[in-house]
Amino acid sequence: MTIEEGLDELSVAVKARIPEIYDCIRARLQYTYEDYSAATRNSSLTEAESETITASLRDVLEYIGQGRVGATRASNETLREVRLAARAGVDLHHLLRGSRAAQATLWEFLLEEAHRIITDPVRRSKVLRHASASHFAWNDRVSASIIETYQMESTAFSRQSQNRRKLSTLRALLAGLPIDSTVFSYNLSGRHLAAVVSGDGVEAVARTLGSASRIRPLVITAEDETGYIWAEWSSRLPSPRQVVLSSDLPKDTRISFGTLSEGLDGFVVTHRRALEADSVAQKLGTQVTWYEDVMLEALATRDLAAVTSFISDELGGLGLHQDPPSRLVETLEAYFASGQNAAAAAQRLGVHSRTIAYRLKLIEGKIGSRGLLRDELPVAIRLSRMVEAMKLELGGLEDSPGLPQPAL
Repeated sequence: MTIEEGLDELSVAVKARIPEIYDCIRARLQYTYEDYSAATRNSSLTEAESETITASLRDVLEYIGQGRVGATRASNETLREVRLAARAGVDLHHLLRGSRAAQATLWEFLLEEAHRIITDPVRRSKVLRHASASHFAWNDRVSASIIETYQMESTAFSRQSQNRRKLSTLRALLAGLPIDSTVFSYNLSGRHLAAVVSGDGVEAVARTLGSASRIRPLVITAEDETGYIWAEWSSRLPSPRQVVLSSDLPKDTRISFGTLSEGLDGFVVTHRRALEADSVAQKLGTQVTWYEDVMLEALATRDLAAVTSFISDELGGLGLHQDPPSRLVETLEAYFASGQNAAAAAQRLGVHSRTIAYRLKLIEGKIGSRGLLRDELPVAIRLSRMVEAMKLELGGLEDSPGLPQPAL
């Protein structure tokens, strides 16, 4: 077997595992880089990222299989993701870090397949040296293409319409840079309520808030059509919840609210909290979400690995990992939701009160009477619902080994 034949055979073998590699890359991005799925990411970017991963795997394996170290460029799918990311304000460092994580994962598969199909260690070493040279050459050129495209798109973006000038000014403000606030035509010294709106109802939500506050809200629309809204909300006005509950909000629109916050700092705080609430809403599938209702979940998403470990420690002994989840966990959830009233919990679950008493005895036998009184228990149950909603995204985290970073 020549080196060229070895490279071709290696490339073909790894191509056959692209779906498996794709799943490992997505799990790694979620597990190793929790902040990679930050609030600035959205459904359009996620879709583009998926297309980029698949296209890049095909391209780099084709490049390796041909034993090339010459010119290449990022795929159209990659460039599309880069342009979307630049418009959405995703940091370039995040894109490059994601690319490095993907290439590190791919290299693990290349090593595994090389040891499987090339039995001669000397020949295998030669093939891997050539594969490594091609791999890193491809990565260097594609990274340069990503950087160039990102910078060009960012520059073009900042020079366009009034809405984009507002968006650029907003990002500067959030970054702590000095701004010209007149771009907003909005009173930054007031009392603010921010909302993040996904879907076709941005203007309808803005009209609802503006009608209630009697002041025109600030509306900034990102390139992915996500709407950022700020309404100046006087203390004399009814609560925002009352306004929203009494309004006919558009269907197929996700709306996430921050908190009422004062002044320039409050303008930033309420927006960030609306973004965090929206991140949780995406995971839970809720249409209208208030930050005050999901503060715990918002904090938990910052370290999902620790959260899953905490849930397992608190609830694992009660059959949390069964499919379907244990009735003991379900019983505890109803019990705490009913103010630790067994009769009310029985009514909530549609069972006899003696059934609840029996299950509580079982639970006490598993975790002890003191364990049943732990404040952490209802917290773990609440967080488990979020993790359950994210099970497709988090699937396989415990089985995914920590792969080494590539040396670039």
